[in-house]
Amino acid sequence: MGSGVGHGSMSLSMKFIRFLIIILNMAFIVAGVTLLVIGIYVVKDPKMQQLRPLFNADLASKNSQSLSTIEIFAFALIAIGGIILIIGLLGCCGAIKGFRFLHVIYAIIIGGIILAEIGIIIFYVVYQNRFKSEFVNKLQESIVKYYVGTPINNSETVNAVSVSWDFLQFNLQCCGAVNKSDYSNAIHWNRTNPYDPDTNLTVPLTCCPLNTTKNWSNLPTNMSEASTCATTSVNPYSQGCYDRLIDLLARYKNNIIIGAVVVGVLEIFALLFALLLYCRKLEYHAL
Repeated sequence: MGSGVGHGSMSLSMKFIRFLIIILNMAFIVAGVTLLVIGIYVVKDPKMQQLRPLFNADLASKNSQSLSTIEIFAFALIAIGGIILIIGLLGCCGAIKGFRFLHVIYAIIIGGIILAEIGIIIFYVVYQNRFKSEFVNKLQESIVKYYVGTPINNSETVNAVSVSWDFLQFNLQCCGAVNKSDYSNAIHWNRTNPYDPDTNLTVPLTCCPLNTTKNWSNLPTNMSEASTCATTSVNPYSQGCYDRLIDLLARYKNNIIIGAVVVGVLEIFALLFALLLYCRKLEYHAL
């Protein structure tokens, strides 16, 4: 008696599952490419370049080439994007060609990624307050030990940490890590007012409102309008830069959460479909 399913063929239900796994892996490919692009953008973005010294993994190091936390994050995105891209290509190849060993490798990698993601989420939830405390302390330390002042013309040379703080305060309209009092302990800050040498600054010029367009490439060359504010501490920015950074990141928080949930669901379905295809004893070929 003839069989409805010949050698090398598959049932309609399995064809549908295989079609779904191809669609899922196409989504993985898109997600992988997206993460690669975001990672490369973060590395090359002028804003991130200006903030790099503040996120340096080792502030005590004078090596300007050492990686910052931002760059580590960006390279992690690039690595994760590359892995997801490879997974997507591997999954598509396994589904189209019917190589069962590829489904085994695919399922193992997906399972490992899911476990790693769960571990990262647990680690973040447990230690997020510690991260905040350590990051704030690191920002304050950078002011106390390394801030020397604001360059008011192109001929002045200051260290990278000082420049980063001035760009951050100027563009995000904030002052210090927590507030303006962080500058009271800055041991290397030249407090002489460049526009009136007989007076001293109580906060940096960039802690005060400036009537000029925000710019992550160049600081204003003339900040004389901020002189009174900076010497008297009248109406400087009241919010600390840590809070402004968090506000900036919070704009993307919902999108990040939604994206993570979608990717997680896709990974679970991809794992289940891959295992289902592998467990089938029928040999199959491409549609």
